[in-house]
Amino acid sequence: MIFPDDFPGLQVLTPADFENSHLRNIEFDLVLSLEEEERCALLASMVSAKKLIGVHFNHDGLTYTAQSSSWYDMSLISQKGKVAANALKKSNPFPFQHWLFNMTGNLFSNQPYAIYRNRGIRKIDGLVGIESRVGQTWPNKQWVGYESLEKEITALGYHVKYFRQRENIRDYFDDIASCSCIISGDSLPMHVALAYKIPCIAIFNCTPPSEIHDYGILNKVVSPLLQSNLYSRTYKEEVVNSVSVEQVLNTFKKLALPK
Repeated sequence: MIFPDDFPGLQVLTPADFENSHLRNIEFDLVLSLEEEERCALLASMVSAKKLIGVHFNHDGLTYTAQSSSWYDMSLISQKGKVAANALKKSNPFPFQHWLFNMTGNLFSNQPYAIYRNRGIRKIDGLVGIESRVGQTWPNKQWVGYESLEKEITALGYHVKYFRQRENIRDYFDDIASCSCIISGDSLPMHVALAYKIPCIAIFNCTPPSEIHDYGILNKVVSPLLQSNLYSRTYKEEVVNSVSVEQVLNTFKKLALPK
């Protein structure tokens, strides 16, 4: 979920908003609730629906429906407990799309993302977009090598653009669409690049690369410390330093992008 603090131009419906909204008078065929977050779960529980799949709220707190259990049994709200959830996570070979399609009774077979795109934005050859920022939840998604990588890429004749905060998320997506390559952690710009079919490189320090389907265009650089720091929310300097600039640079060179 993207909150207003992340993108002030984006409005997010809250449970309080829902109480005063015309939406409370609508019965939906399906509510698909995917966020392990109390506000979202409460909202999903308030909506009138013929069917609810995913996370919702009851007197015990956050829980999830049986149809979505294969995914959420591996989560922080797992009914199996933390130890079992972590074991399932580590052994999971499938991308999140597999589980999402599965919980709705469908089969994932390389279906593409379907998101907003401004068709007026043209890709600029030789422009490499870098997202060096990370959120507070996963501090180990940070990587210390971006500035050094920028120098190496620039020396090869490419131009680098660092993404910045935008008032509207669509402007942020437009910034990504103008690039011929995206380099980041396991984060939003990686997903947008996959949706826009832009070659991308993602550094995985603390989240499982197996859960991200590469669509033939994502290049994964995996930390050697990944397994011992999987889903760790405690910042560790050795983790954010564990991937070398040379590793990422060599991956970039193999893309053989036009300048």
